[in-house]
Amino acid sequence: METNRNKNQENGIFTKSLFCLTLASFFVLTLLFSCTFSSTSRTSSEETDSAAVEPVAQPAEDLEAPKAFVENFYKEWRDAILEYDYVKQNVTDNMLQQLKDEYDYDCEGECLATWIFCYKGGGDVSDLISRQFTAQDATHVLVENKYDGYEYDIVLTLVKDGDTYKIDNLKQEREAYTN
Repeated sequence: METNRNKNQENGIFTKSLFCLTLASFFVLTLLFSCTFSSTSRTSSEETDSAAVEPVAQPAEDLEAPKAFVENFYKEWRDAILEYDYVKQNVTDNMLQQLKDEYDYDCEGECLATWIFCYKGGGDVSDLISRQFTAQDATHVLVENKYDGYEYDIVLTLVKDGDTYKIDNLKQEREAYTN
């Protein structure tokens, strides 16, 4: 009987030890998981904060290609407002739809508001004095058109099309009559 009592005590001690070991393991794993999660969250927010404060510098060659595409687009097109074929070769379906939507006049056949690359419709502009191109990033180029008495700035959004680009969107940034 004494032997049974010893075995029961040993089983009880073993069960208590196993329970304590399991409980301790649970707390240790919970603590490790909590520290790991906390560290990951802190790192992510620190990375986000530093990204917001310090913009990532892009190599000059990444900015030069989109700018060169837009410069060449204007150079080859020469503001021939009714030259639709050239424009259509250099724009996406999205931009083509924007050109159709911007055409507010009666017309027959295909009519595109291609003048929005140069000036806002509805007003006369004098001779072009200058046109400046500034790559804002790898997909956006600012075009600053300066006429005698009128200024019109737009941002063109580009998308990669093979080894070249296409214009996907045009957003007017500024229009001002200076006389």
